[in-house]
Amino acid sequence: MKYIVYLTLLGISWFHCRGSIVSEDEQAPYYLPYVLKSPIEFAQGTITTTNGISFSKNGERLYISKSSGAYFENGKPAMGIFVHDYEEDHWDQAEQVQFGIDIDAYHPVLSDDNEILFFNSRSHPDSLRNSIPHNIWFSKNKKNGWSKPEMVKGINSMNYDSYPSLARNNNIYFNSDRAGGKGGMDIYVSNYVDGDYQEPINLQKLNSTHAENDLVIDREEKFIIFNRYIDSLNEIDLCVSFRANTEWSEPRKLDKINSTDKWELTPSLSPDGKYFFYELDGKIMQIDLLELVGGFEIKQ
Repeated sequence: MKYIVYLTLLGISWFHCRGSIVSEDEQAPYYLPYVLKSPIEFAQGTITTTNGISFSKNGERLYISKSSGAYFENGKPAMGIFVHDYEEDHWDQAEQVQFGIDIDAYHPVLSDDNEILFFNSRSHPDSLRNSIPHNIWFSKNKKNGWSKPEMVKGINSMNYDSYPSLARNNNIYFNSDRAGGKGGMDIYVSNYVDGDYQEPINLQKLNSTHAENDLVIDREEKFIIFNRYIDSLNEIDLCVSFRANTEWSEPRKLDKINSTDKWELTPSLSPDGKYFFYELDGKIMQIDLLELVGGFEIKQ
């Protein structure tokens, strides 16, 4: 059965981006009073990241990641998660998030209620300065700060498991090179049921013989944006796929922002879904989401 979805006609039906969680009198710091048709540098380029961003729900706190200044036993630099707060009319200097242990941590992802912070880590759970393949960890927001991080149960393997993205119902989408996949890295989902994460499911329609890497899931799981690395070309491009019922559409390249000589990394969405963000040469780029994907025809 074939159907065509014209996203420009669906508007709010596909995207919740026009329903903001902040009032018009109190717009989030990333908000712009005009349609952003082409990418610009977020915050005039004053904030950079080396692996992803995550805004708090009101948009006034921004988590990034960069080198922590510490090192693994093998000499490789360890990463840390840092936070910028928006005060009056500017972003404050970044301060490192303290977890109570000296853990490698990067690619921050906040839960919808801001109470849980997920991230990647290469730290061995029993020896934090011993580097191992990536795992997905989490920390809970407590009155006196963030809790001691733990590995997420039910989704990590002995292989690479990384780049988590969280739906509103707490389902986790991530990538992994575990056995049974199509290529170097595949996209999986682990459904959250009665407080536990279930056996990860390979999202076959999204994956290829190449490597599907950084990703972001819409909070309502209506679409996913990810990048695909083609080793033979040394090329990375961003792609989008839409879900109808349980079926995902064939991924389409986001050629409005893809370029052959640049790597478009770590896609992210603003809390209200209005804007799309990604990393380009360490800079955080911002564009109106509907300008990016609103005109696609999706054939199934």
